[in-house]
Amino acid sequence: MPSNLRDDRQELILAKAQFVICEHGVEAVTMAELAQQTGLSRPAIYQYFSSREHILAELVINEMADLSNILDERLAVFEDPAEQVRVWVHYTLAHLSNPEHRSIREISISALPEDSRGVIRAMHGYFMSSLIDPLTKMGISDASRMCHLVFASVAEAAKRIDAGGEFVYEAASLEKFAMASIGGVSA
Repeated sequence: MPSNLRDDRQELILAKAQFVICEHGVEAVTMAELAQQTGLSRPAIYQYFSSREHILAELVINEMADLSNILDERLAVFEDPAEQVRVWVHYTLAHLSNPEHRSIREISISALPEDSRGVIRAMHGYFMSSLIDPLTKMGISDASRMCHLVFASVAEAAKRIDAGGEFVYEAASLEKFAMASIGGVSA
């Protein structure tokens, strides 16, 4: 099978899995449902992904790669570590609260294949390092702990947006909170 056709079909399956999650939730993603959505047979789906869990893992991996790529691109523009933190907070919130991406948060990491969990943990570490680096440059002595606190704040703000909160208000409040918290920490 030509590589482009294989890639196109994998992308189709992933796009339909994302659609099913958005419309009906994670539990609705089955090989039978994906076969119906894509027009491929169930055995054909298995040619591209060995299980439903591998499809879900691929969605999470793609999501994390997208977010990391966006952050790398955005943060590279700024040399000031405080501005890098602000940008990290803003774009992470924008990504997590985007309806297209929010559904991925529903996928439980514990339900994914072990081989995928290692990749996801490594990608999460890389994602977090893009915040740890500027925090360290700002003189935060326990930048890793602060990073996790900032991320928890971003995740909570994303949940408030999911519940109907206004993005602009949540983002502005979150950025002020994060910057005040970081600024108030002594090295």
